[in-house]
Parts: sequence; structure tokens; C-alpha cells
Amino acid sequence: MSRLIAVLLGLLLLAPVRAGELRLLAAELPPYTFRVPSGSVSEFPGPGRGIVFDVVTALAQRVGQSAVIEFMPWHRAQQIAMSEPDVGILALTRTPEREDKYRWLVKILTDDLVLVGGRGVDVSSLDKVKDRPTGVLLRSGAQALLEGKGFSRIVPAPEEWMNARRLRERRIDAWLAPRLMVIYAYREIGGDPASLDIGAIVRPSEIWLAASKSLPDAQARQWQQAFEAMRADGSYERIVAEYNRLKVEPVADDARRKDYEPVWTY
Repeated sequence: MSRLIAVLLGLLLLAPVRAGELRLLAAELPPYTFRVPSGSVSEFPGPGRGIVFDVVTALAQRVGQSAVIEFMPWHRAQQIAMSEPDVGILALTRTPEREDKYRWLVKILTDDLVLVGGRGVDVSSLDKVKDRPTGVLLRSGAQALLEGKGFSRIVPAPEEWMNARRLRERRIDAWLAPRLMVIYAYREIGGDPASLDIGAIVRPSEIWLAASKSLPDAQARQWQQAFEAMRADGSYERIVAEYNRLKVEPVADDARRKDYEPVWTY
């Protein structure tokens, strides 16, 4: 019954998308987009936050549309954005595998995709861990990259805090993820990021607001012009500065919901 109440409450809180607006989708990808408390802690997650979340909320207000952003499992958000019209998705890493599947609207920030190793593991290059269990975010650009390079011991996780915990417990030897996500996730499990062995920068990780491939040019330009205005008036830099000072509150293992398992089918 409590699950049904949570679903119904979530539906009531979502404002309907008006004609000509983007339906905006996100997932738990801290510090880009997240909720406090998250779905792994509470059946009633808190409001959205994050660098990309706050930037896109401000952009939506500037283009004159609803700033409601729906949270859902990451794979589901991608499937909807690829298959339905008038959908925006944040925060999506722009990769060669995804290039022709979306309309790329605004590059919010650039992170580094880094290889992180457990104690005594050489993470100076991907080749060094090709035969080791390596954690990635499920159905992410990192997973696609390792699959393309023939890695056979890829260990996907629905959320990055799970990879952080697996690395600390030595259930994986390496972890491939954007640097900011690594730092946030390790702090979230109560770890000290300074203790991590962060090795090779595999490639830049461009984090974008993307949209359905069919989005008209005029509508795409509205979002791009709004972002240019945010850069010009300093509001973008103020949001980034706020998250550079963000204090991550650790979440104890026993605070996680025992029945929590993101649903990855659509």
C-alpha cells in the first residue's frame, strides 16, 4: 500500500507538460542531478538538486516553460528521450555511441572520465585492468566504452554509490566514472576521496542537456540562447560555485532501504 501511495503522490506532484514544452527527465546522478533524501533512502524522495538540475531549472524558466523535472531510472529516461518527441534529458554524457540518437542542446559542464583503483591496482591505463572486475554505471557511456574495448569483467551498478561501496569492500578492483561523481559517491558512503587512487583520465566527459532527435531548430535555439544569457549575466557561474562548496552528507549502509532496487525495464 505504501508503494502505491508513493506512486500516486508522485503523479500528483508532476505538473502536466503544456503543448510546445519539453518533458524534462533526470535520474540519480549526483552531483549533476539528485534528490535528498534519494529513493535509496526513502519511499518519498526529496526535491531535486544538482549542478545540472539547477542550471536546467533556470533555463526552463527563461524559455517560459514549466521547470518540473521528473526523476526515473536512467535507462528508462534514455529510452523515452530516444523514442518519444518533445523530451529533454539531463545530465547526459555526449559520447560517440550516443551522437546520432539525440538533439544536443546545451553543454552544461565538462568533467573527466577517470579510472579509479583499489589498493595495489595499477590504474595508469585501461589496458592494466582489462582482466579485472571493473565497476561502471549501468547503461552508461563508461559501460559502452569498456564493452567496445572487449572488457569481459564489467560490473554494472544502477547508481554510483554502489560502485563506491564495492570498491571499498574490494568486490571490484577498478571503477570507471566521471571524477565529480566518484568524489561525491565516495563521500556519500562515508569515505575520504583523498584515499582513492585516481589514475588515468580516459577522456573528457561532456555533460549535456539533450532532447529528442526530432526537436525543431527554433525550439533548440531558445534553450541555447537562454544558456548564453546565463553565462553572460553570471548566474551559471553562481550555480557552479555553490556546488563547489557542497558538503556531502554520508549515508550509512543501514539507512538504505533494504528493498531498494531501481527498475531498469520500460
